[in-house]
Amino acid sequence: MAHIAFFNFPAVGHVNPTLGVVEELVKRGHRVTCTSTEYFVPAIKAVGATPIVYESPFGEFYHSPFNEEMMAGEGVRCLDEAIALHKQVSQYYGDDRPDVIVHDFMAWGARFYASEHQIPVVRLFPSYGVSETFNIAQKFPWSAPDDPKILEMVERLVGLLPTFGLPADMGAFVTDVAELGIVFLPREFHYEGDSFDERFVFAGPSISDRSAFQGSWQPKSDRPVLLISLGTAATGWPEFFSLAIKAFADSEWDVVMAVGDHIDPAELGEVPANFEVARHVPQLDVLRHARVFLTHAGMNSTMESLYHGVPMVAVPQMNEQRANALRVEELGLGRHLPREDTDVATLRAAVDAVAADRSVTERVSAMRDSMRAVDGPTLAADTVEKRLAAKD
Repeated sequence: MAHIAFFNFPAVGHVNPTLGVVEELVKRGHRVTCTSTEYFVPAIKAVGATPIVYESPFGEFYHSPFNEEMMAGEGVRCLDEAIALHKQVSQYYGDDRPDVIVHDFMAWGARFYASEHQIPVVRLFPSYGVSETFNIAQKFPWSAPDDPKILEMVERLVGLLPTFGLPADMGAFVTDVAELGIVFLPREFHYEGDSFDERFVFAGPSISDRSAFQGSWQPKSDRPVLLISLGTAATGWPEFFSLAIKAFADSEWDVVMAVGDHIDPAELGEVPANFEVARHVPQLDVLRHARVFLTHAGMNSTMESLYHGVPMVAVPQMNEQRANALRVEELGLGRHLPREDTDVATLRAAVDAVAADRSVTERVSAMRDSMRAVDGPTLAADTVEKRLAAKD
């Protein structure tokens, strides 16, 4: 069987969608290696793959402050990440080169390595796909085009590309479309989904059992469950969790609230009896029982919520999340609550309204059924094997 190498970007929202695909490829007998920072080693081993551990310039990205200051330099860090990934993984593989490379669209180091050694690739999109005609960053810019950090990154990247046999053209690099790409969204959720041609396979979320490294969860009563989380990387708004406690204390909801690594749950003071507060929770298990998800609308969380048929109240923290929140509202799958409009009253009102809206429930259920009609891990694994067959 083949040696398939996954080149990941070291963030939860990028690694988690790949795990089901990796597991399926391992079951088919392939040897699968996955680039990984130490944090993701248990997850990768749990699905039967071999982690290739490297040091990332992002450091503990999933624990880092997700604030304006950090995001300002993301472009430069992405390039430094690509260089570090290429260098360290090249040393690991040596002459034992993969038959195909499956890489996150932000793992530029994979493109360097694949071009250098003429290895076929499959590109992964844990969020929106990128084509010649569509780029979500044009609709919801992450940064100004004249940002000095972006200009620095572009200058360095353009100078570096020819050393890997790639054109010294930033525009061509950004709009390049791989022969095959896997999008971990349903086409009907994707902005302008019908504009993507046969090079893009809409596998939807590739969800697998994570209990081996995340634990499990069961409800304590028959009361409706409200899941609250701002994601693994979000920081800078600790007041949100205090607002949530005030909004839903002693209510009809059993609340499961994940506060992340930057807040000590003890700092929230006395927690009401109907609250369960932790740094992290087994999100998939909770969603199996949840009635509403109060979320930052990261794409992972959005897809997992829809896959389990749970409507959302989306309180985004950054532009990419705002794109998701607006899409959720546009498709009638929940409500978008802007951060600036968020207080105790609006939180309670939005959750109650979504929970009571039968039309939202029906549309979310229809999206769930559509998503579950597609076996995402199988379809994605078939796509990788199709690329392997084309190589032969």
